[in-house]
Amino acid sequence: MTASEKTIESILTDLTNVHENLLSLSNDIWNSIDHNNPEKLDEGYQFKKEFNRLLDDFEKNKNDISVLVSQFTGVKVDEQPIVVEKEDSENQRLIKELNKNEPHEIDEDFTFKRPTAFIFNGCAYTEMNNWTKLYVQFVASAAKLNPARIKEMADKPELISKQNKKYYSADKSELRRPAKIMNDFFVETNLCANDFAKRIIEIINQLGMKTSDITIYLRQDRNA
Repeated sequence: MTASEKTIESILTDLTNVHENLLSLSNDIWNSIDHNNPEKLDEGYQFKKEFNRLLDDFEKNKNDISVLVSQFTGVKVDEQPIVVEKEDSENQRLIKELNKNEPHEIDEDFTFKRPTAFIFNGCAYTEMNNWTKLYVQFVASAAKLNPARIKEMADKPELISKQNKKYYSADKSELRRPAKIMNDFFVETNLCANDFAKRIIEIINQLGMKTSDITIYLRQDRNA
């Protein structure tokens, strides 16, 4: 990949990062409101309503720009999950390198923080430059362990939000921004960092695993 192509790929990735941060900002502001104060709550509701409208416009424009640039330049952001073998020497090397950095547990607050890698079930995944890519990779890796158990999540009413929002579905039309994991199973990716973390915990619980089976590594910069 040429320097110009790398720049284009980085810009396309940044568009996704901005979208994730805007979702985090919206939730952060909403949670900071005194919900016992009717006046503040009404102001917050009006803010949230307008913010969501503008965010919808941004997402559409972001998607249109990404498609246009990708079609014209041929550069695409690769979000296809990779397959990692536990005993592979390269995997072991990556784990040793990652273990030199600060590890983070999945139940932490990730508001305005960006990932760079994660280790799950003894496998290391690097170049995870946003939560969307990390989440899709994680679910694909989890699905390989027990695809039937993962597919069961699409039919669990307790995994649907109070607003009747689904996060897992056999029908991609039920999701706002679906990512295909396997045949007849899609996940929602229109989420902020902390929502991605919550979904990861749900999947870990579904598999009967422990949250300690996944370790997150963050970007080491000012806006990690």
